[in-house]
Amino acid sequence: MHTTDKKVAEGKLTPDDIMTGSTSAAIMGHNPFMTANDCLQTAMDAVSGKPRKELTFEALHWGTQFEVDIIKEACKRLQVDDYQTKFARGFTADDAPMAVSLDATAKGNDQVLNSDYENNIVCYSNNIKLSGRGIIEAKLTSHDSELELPMYRGRVQLQMAMEIMNCDWGVVAVLHRGIKLVLHVFQRDKELIEDIKVAAIDFDRRVQKYKQNEEIEWYDFTTPKSAAKVFDEATDDTVDLSDMENDIQTIQETRQDMKDLQELHDVTTARVMARMGDAKYAKAGKYNVTWGEINYKAKPETVVPAKEARTIRVNKLKVKENV
Repeated sequence: MHTTDKKVAEGKLTPDDIMTGSTSAAIMGHNPFMTANDCLQTAMDAVSGKPRKELTFEALHWGTQFEVDIIKEACKRLQVDDYQTKFARGFTADDAPMAVSLDATAKGNDQVLNSDYENNIVCYSNNIKLSGRGIIEAKLTSHDSELELPMYRGRVQLQMAMEIMNCDWGVVAVLHRGIKLVLHVFQRDKELIEDIKVAAIDFDRRVQKYKQNEEIEWYDFTTPKSAAKVFDEATDDTVDLSDMENDIQTIQETRQDMKDLQELHDVTTARVMARMGDAKYAKAGKYNVTWGEINYKAKPETVVPAKEARTIRVNKLKVKENV
């Protein structure tokens, strides 16, 4: 038995000005493709009334198309039933400013699961009992299958959903390259859930500060790219960074160290290559060395489409020492 008349995913049903399932991993620093400041910017845009930028890319399209099919197959393999994939709304926690859109819930039959790698079932604790309703998250990826599910591929999101819906078990069903479905089965992780709530409260504090007086409290910047993305337009102002002189010195010294190391790496690599000559393989004590080839297929000539003029902030500082 199931309750759905849905052929594709419902999409995002949660507000943009609080932490959601889709932004939780990034806000907690677990997403290599999105930063906490990206999420904060989206929240501030929502507060300012700016329309949400619709995401359109190939992987998202097919993930939407196949979501229900992934859920159906996951339920079949787990022997759970009464699955539901239509909700028409998001769900919000009672004790923290966070919300989730659900892919599916399903009813367990008190079966006890342990990892079954031959059937692509990975359990993250022993003897997981599928009792009552649980959460199922569907994912599609071009990555090869993995035994350890990354935090950003639904792991944090699932725990949020389990907490909000008061479920004791959940599954992230990942279809890899369209040919291999791996079911990652979890129990409720109280420690991770507490960390999620702390992150949600802190995120909301920053959003509320912006709502009250448009004050922005960015998260710490950890890469030049993330800083350049936020501060993307330069003015002619000069700021006093006297208290950061040591940081500027570190930039200079490490930049020279990197240059020296790169030169050492290149010279040493060239020396080894010269000794190898035409040979593809070499042995040097405890090391096996391969100097391989890359084959490129012929491609027809292409015309690069025109681009509008634009200005972007560079990811590197230019430093000159005062004389």
